[in-house]
Amino acid sequence: MAKKFINDIDDDSNEVLDKKSKRKLAKASRTKEQQQRQQGDAGSDTMSQVALLCQENSWRKAVQLCRAARAKAEAEGKDCTMFEMVLQKLERSLRRQMAASFVSASQAMLKKEYLLDVGQQ
Repeated sequence: MAKKFINDIDDDSNEVLDKKSKRKLAKASRTKEQQQRQQGDAGSDTMSQVALLCQENSWRKAVQLCRAARAKAEAEGKDCTMFEMVLQKLERSLRRQMAASFVSASQAMLKKEYLLDVGQQ
């Protein structure tokens, strides 16, 4: 029979925890802290938000956010060359994503059309 190892006592709830449940609780609290940190950081820094959107492949939202930040920087009289450079890269990635989507959709359409043509013969 396998023994259940009881090593530590959780000070918060005064319950005895085994290793597995303690790891799960630690992992859950770490991920929760990371998410809160990311939300706090992303809320304060526009470029962090843009980077987060890029990681999620939300290129359109990233472009819109970058354009809004550039317009705000221009209105405040700040240097907006950073936003212009980032915007060029984002627009290129957006065009690449749109082209890939178009190619994929056209391939699917041609495949269906080929099946229809073969079915008529």
